[in-house]
Amino acid sequence: MRHLILTILLFFFVHFTFAQSSGYTIFQGGANLGFANEGYKGAFNGYHLHFIFGKNFNERAYVGLGIGNEKFQGDYQTNDPHEANQKVYKYEFNTFPIFIDGRLPIGSFNDVSRIGLMANAGYAPAIGPAYDKGALFKAGFFYLHDGYSRTKFTAALTYGYQQLTKNIFNKDFQHQSIHITVGLMLK
Repeated sequence: MRHLILTILLFFFVHFTFAQSSGYTIFQGGANLGFANEGYKGAFNGYHLHFIFGKNFNERAYVGLGIGNEKFQGDYQTNDPHEANQKVYKYEFNTFPIFIDGRLPIGSFNDVSRIGLMANAGYAPAIGPAYDKGALFKAGFFYLHDGYSRTKFTAALTYGYQQLTKNIFNKDFQHQSIHITVGLMLK
């Protein structure tokens, strides 16, 4: 499975690197601000770093494949009053998300500034003992400062859902958070 994923990523990277006029690459990072964890008291904060490469459809849409690392940490306990175990536990794991990235510009402030809608959907496999697994989804708004050089500035504000499986109670977390992201886009 790992070889297949690496082969696909390598193919997309090589394809879009040599076709830069129709491709894009994003390096981005930011903060995860957890606010809800259904069935539990406590939410997890952390950070994320992503690398995305994809196809630019004449500045009208961007579709790509992304990989990254996300860190989640915080305290949790059950909110079920009938559960015998009412202890507070620490959660501190990473995820390695592999996701589809879609961006749709919907407006502009001037010739070089655009805003739009974005969404990510994918899965984070368990690649080691410090990594959790689960499905993910993010949606929100992005800003692109599309200056005259090849390097562009981008920022995003998104709502995120992440399934996380490692906890004492053997019931998946349905973690929700807000993501604040900044990065560079090369096109």
